[in-house]
Amino acid sequence: MQGILHDGICFGRVENYIDDNDGDGVPGDEEPNNDAKCFYELLKNAEKELYPGCKKYSQLSSIIRLFHIKCLNRVSNKGFTDLLKFIKDAFLVGETFPKSYYEAKKMIGGLGLSYNKIHACPNDCMLYRKEYENDTKCHVCKTSRYLEDKDSDAVGEALSKKKKKVPAKVLRHFPLIPQLQRLFMSSKTASFMRWHKEGRTEDGYMIHPADSPTWKTFDFRNRDFVEETRNIRLGLTSDGFNPFICV
Repeated sequence: MQGILHDGICFGRVENYIDDNDGDGVPGDEEPNNDAKCFYELLKNAEKELYPGCKKYSQLSSIIRLFHIKCLNRVSNKGFTDLLKFIKDAFLVGETFPKSYYEAKKMIGGLGLSYNKIHACPNDCMLYRKEYENDTKCHVCKTSRYLEDKDSDAVGEALSKKKKKVPAKVLRHFPLIPQLQRLFMSSKTASFMRWHKEGRTEDGYMIHPADSPTWKTFDFRNRDFVEETRNIRLGLTSDGFNPFICV
């Protein structure tokens, strides 16, 4: 379970977050926001026994394992719920399994694995977002946003109107900001995020990106940004990918 949270949180052990101060993971007397509360609840679930006496799996690790099996074998949401109901009925008294797929999904939401679904043109021309959110055809190639229904008769057309439209293509966007915010939820990892300003030795050698001319030029041009040491600079690398055809 430590390894799973290590990957989800980026780095650090669970106890580094839980034992920051009074055991609640909240540094100082500051009241945590809703996102922080969800995260600390997740950490508690990581230490909660699946059933009394179980040492191999925690509540959280068992749910993540089941979700992995669900994805590998393409189990439907309803099938996953039926499986959970059977396990709850068959297990010993005191088990902590969720009752349904949606309850399990909500439980692991604090890992930062949630994503936003954005409909896209099947030919990759555009995304249906912002001012195009309610459009039904691509502005470039005029392709339908949704899969076409094969029913062509009047009865089929009436039935198709009652069915939920299926998008032809869906983009899954994993937000970056929650991942960055999580790094400041512990005093230990937060200090690493400020190390470039508070802990780095400036001896004239280039041992960190902050020693580079590019970093220093950015600092000179954006002095208001530099005053807050918690501000984060993001670097974009392409590894050979060229977004500009003419270059």
